[in-house]
Amino acid sequence: MDIDYTNCDSFVPFSQYDWTFERKGWLKWNPTAFCLIASFCAIAYWMSIELLVLVYVTFKRHSGLYFWSIIVTTLGIILQTTGYLVKEFAHSSPPILTTIICKIGWISNVTGFSIVLWSRLHLVVTDTRILRSVLIMILVNGLLMHTPIIVFEFGLISRHHALYMRPMEIMERVQQTVFTLQESIISILYIFHTYRFLNSGYEMHTRKVVRLLVLVQIGVIAFDGGLTAFDYKNMFTLKCTIHPFVYALKLKLEFIVLNQLLTLVRNGAHRPGLGAGLLTESDESSLENGRANSGRMPEVTMAEAARAKVASTFITTSPVVVVEMSNEEHDLKDVIGRPDGGELSITGTVVSDLERQYLGRYPSVAAS
Repeated sequence: MDIDYTNCDSFVPFSQYDWTFERKGWLKWNPTAFCLIASFCAIAYWMSIELLVLVYVTFKRHSGLYFWSIIVTTLGIILQTTGYLVKEFAHSSPPILTTIICKIGWISNVTGFSIVLWSRLHLVVTDTRILRSVLIMILVNGLLMHTPIIVFEFGLISRHHALYMRPMEIMERVQQTVFTLQESIISILYIFHTYRFLNSGYEMHTRKVVRLLVLVQIGVIAFDGGLTAFDYKNMFTLKCTIHPFVYALKLKLEFIVLNQLLTLVRNGAHRPGLGAGLLTESDESSLENGRANSGRMPEVTMAEAARAKVASTFITTSPVVVVEMSNEEHDLKDVIGRPDGGELSITGTVVSDLERQYLGRYPSVAAS
C-alpha cells in the first residue's frame, strides 16, 4: 500500500526543501531529504568505526603525532555526526549540550585533519622553515576561525538569536574558505615536492604509485571545494550533512597513502632502481653474528638508515633508529631508495626491516 506523505502537516516537497542558513525550527518532513541525511551520517559512522579498527590494527606502536591525529580526527567525525543528528531530530535534547558536542567534533576533525596532512608532509619536504610555517598556519587559523564560530553558535541558541545570525552567516563562509585554502596549500606542497621526486629518474612502478599519492591530494582539494560551494550556495544544512562524510572519506584516502608507502618500502628489496634492499631476518642474524665476532656493529648503508629514520618520524614522535646523519637531505627517496643506487656507508647502526620499524612490531634499535 502506498503511503501519502503529503498528508503530514510538516511535509515539504524536496524541490522546495529549505537547506539554507536562515532556516528556523526543526527540519521539515520529507522522506527523500531524511533518507539523504541518514545515508550520509550512517556512512560517516561506518567509515569512522572502521578507521578506528584499522588504526589500532595497523599501528602496533600506539604513539606519535600521525597516529594520534588520525584518532582525534576520527573521534571528531563521530562526535560531530552525533551532535548534528541529536540537534536536528531529538527535539527534547538540551541545545547547549548538542552544540558543545558538535563544536568539539568539528574542531577535532577539521584542524585534526590538517595535522594529519602536516605530520606526513616532511616525507617530501625537507626544509624545516616550510614545515614550521605550515604548522604555525594551522594553529593560528584554528584559533582565529574556531573561536568566533563557537561564540556565534552559542549566540544563536540564546534569546539574542537575531543579533548573531548575520555575523554567523559571514563567518561560516570565511572559515570554510580559510580551511579549504589551508588544506589546499598543504596538498599543493605535497604535489609540488612529489613532482620533483618523480623527475629523479625512478622506474615506472614507483612513478605510478607516487602518482596515486598525488591523486589523493587532488581529491582532498576537490572535496574541500565541494563543501565550500555548498556554503556559498546557501545550502548550510546540506553542507553540515555531508561534512562528516567528506572528512571520513578523506581519512580513508590517507590510508591509501600509508599502504602505498609501505608497498614501496617492501618492494625496495626486490625491484631494481629502488635503491638498496631492506635487511631480512636472515640478514639481521648474520649481522648479529658478525657483531659478536668483531666486537663492533657492522656497516649498513646510509640509505637504509635514512629510510628507517624517515619512517620513524612519519609514524612516531620518538625515533626508532638513533643515528648521526650527514647534512644530506632525507626525503621520500630515503624511504623507497635512490634511482641510481648510490649510497654512503655508515657504521654503528643495525637497521631491521622497515615495515617492522614502521609499525613498531619489534623493539627499536639504537646506535651505541
